Amino acid sequence: MDRVLVRQLAEFSVPAATVGVAAGFVAGGLAAFVGQPIGWALVTGLGLAVPLMVFGAGYAVLLALGKLPAGVFAPAAVYWVIGFPLALMAHAVVTEWTVAGTPGLPAEPLKFLAFRALLSMGFAIGFLWMHEQLGRHWWPRILDHNRYARRVVEQYVELATSLAERKAATKRKPQRNAA
Repeated sequence: MDRVLVRQLAEFSVPAATVGVAAGFVAGGLAAFVGQPIGWALVTGLGLAVPLMVFGAGYAVLLALGKLPAGVFAPAAVYWVIGFPLALMAHAVVTEWTVAGTPGLPAEPLKFLAFRALLSMGFAIGFLWMHEQLGRHWWPRILDHNRYARRVVEQYVELATSLAERKAATKRKPQRNAA
């Protein structure tokens, strides 16, 4: 792949990576709040932020390349039902390494992954919302030189136009009396 395209993909992925950073910041802040030593809180934050940044950027790349549709929850949910548990597994390994001195998997890793897969729907909702909120401010700034931002913004414009047309058509329909 061309270096310019790779740079554009990385630039396009900034909002998705930012969501991972935010999640890690919250995890680290909560760890510090409950009284963990600052070093452990930093490891907690980074141990979660890095894998979520990587998976978030992966989602953004799939979106940029047209493999996932913009603004649709189901593909994001499927993506995060895999990515979220794996990110938390990486976090658990890093935490074990920090606390025990050697990396290790949690007890019953399949149950660990299955439970995190259940929790992933909540993360997917939050990720998609935050990604779109950050993206709507970031992508227009890079639109003139980033083909991926242009493509995704055009998808959102088409989606918004379609929804507006559907709403207008619903208002024009005569309402039947329920009598």
